[in-house]
Amino acid sequence: MSEDPFRFSIALEVCWRDLDPLGHVNNAVYFTYLETARFRYLRDVCGITGPPQEIGFVLAEASCTYLSPLSLGERVTVWIRVSELGNSSFVFEYRVEGEDGRLAATARTVQVCYDLDAGRPRPLPAEWRERITTYESDL
Repeated sequence: MSEDPFRFSIALEVCWRDLDPLGHVNNAVYFTYLETARFRYLRDVCGITGPPQEIGFVLAEASCTYLSPLSLGERVTVWIRVSELGNSSFVFEYRVEGEDGRLAATARTVQVCYDLDAGRPRPLPAEWRERITTYESDL
């Protein structure tokens, strides 16, 4: 859809270790899927390739709404976009789809750029801001 704000996605396959005793993806595993999408977005859109301790942000909030179970072997698409940019924070929104296109979950995370040495937030790097606003058409 041309009006769809989600432009970036990754594909994953549900593996055995992702399952809970009921045979569907465990709720905590969704956060691993989101983390994988987040890393790829930061790498591909923002050009961030350094080790995690050099990236300089912390996850301040994470929420997920589960809508439909995912099963072993199913191909999953995780859509991700930046929906808000603050002075030191930015918000990712996610859409998790099953291989048949059904909406399995929606999610949101808030990241805060953080100076680990000083122990306090720091401004969002100008290069990140520029790359994100160039990529995301509605910011």
